[in-house]
Amino acid sequence: MEKSRSRNPPKTLQELKCDIARRQITFPGTLDRVAREVIDRPEAAAFETAAMIARRCNVSASTVQRLARHLGLRTFADLKAVLREHVRDSSRRSSR
Repeated sequence: MEKSRSRNPPKTLQELKCDIARRQITFPGTLDRVAREVIDRPEAAAFETAAMIARRCNVSASTVQRLARHLGLRTFADLKAVLREHVRDSSRRSSR
């Protein structure tokens, strides 16, 4: 039962966090560990490879890639694009 597959993928990190808070997305097994790392450190995850994130989470790179698909995104690159947009927006807000 993957709730995330029945909805549109998150377009922003904030949308992802809201979906998690409303329990519209749940993370089985090791995906929870990877999701927490990506959400807690989006600035790092946005520019790292799946292998780098995997090493830090003590999982395989395919688990990191599976997180993106679990969220309804096609690829890990799509997840990185969401994270990079968050970093850009945060940077713009802080420079004002």
